[in-house]
Amino acid sequence: MLHGVGGPDLPVPGFEALLRWMQSRYRLVSLDTLLENLASGKPAGGDVALTFDDGLRNHLRHAYPVLKRLGIPATYFVCPGLIESGRWLWNHEARARLNRMDAPTRTSVANLAGAPQSAVEPIIDWMKTLTPGKRQDVEQRIRDASPDFAPTSEESDRFDPLAWDDFAQLDPALITIGSHTMSHPILPTLDDASLRWELHESRALLEARLRRTVDLFCYPNGSSDARVRAVARRTYRAAVTTQEGHVLAGVDPIAIPRIPVSSHLPLLAWRMLRPTA
Repeated sequence: MLHGVGGPDLPVPGFEALLRWMQSRYRLVSLDTLLENLASGKPAGGDVALTFDDGLRNHLRHAYPVLKRLGIPATYFVCPGLIESGRWLWNHEARARLNRMDAPTRTSVANLAGAPQSAVEPIIDWMKTLTPGKRQDVEQRIRDASPDFAPTSEESDRFDPLAWDDFAQLDPALITIGSHTMSHPILPTLDDASLRWELHESRALLEARLRRTVDLFCYPNGSSDARVRAVARRTYRAAVTTQEGHVLAGVDPIAIPRIPVSSHLPLLAWRMLRPTA
């Protein structure tokens, strides 16, 4: 499981180094191949499938050239509603704006919004628990308190979404496209109609624009419950979670675990090699 590439958390040289380390020890396959092998009863030991969440433009600019040069397949999970609008994920925007505020302004915003704390990450975590309408009210308060906010070039590189024209540059034999909902909401906070819309329409829009089947899904923030998984099961062939673990025989295809990538290679090696139940 990867997110942004090229920023301070995972610079391009570190990204290439960890891919070369994995390539020397594992078979790097597409998620489709991994699922097909599991369905056929073929042992998956030694197979690794790379997945990228959020559909960021740095997946094209920084990750894709390395993947292409090394011949490594991957799946990009994207939010077509954000591609249509060109907007950042809501949590990326809120975090960037909050980080730009001085402490008194951020405290005032937190107090007016009803946030239990005024530190940035606790505010974001609290916003994830809100219903969409309430969360959007808090987002607007944050925007109102930061009217002069303009992304830096570094922030744009980290958080800008892919554009529709970008997909033409991605080799479909190497990059599989999956759905990450329309707008990256926290799915258990949605009502039934909104939940169905986020999952159904994201697939429909991606298939219409890209003219290919899109039957893989990724839960935003890894958040799901029985109701969310039931809709995902009716809509997609498989879905990945943020639950950490290996993909073993008998895994529920709608709740596939993943291992988060770290730029610290010893930590990544420990995560990949440690036994799981």
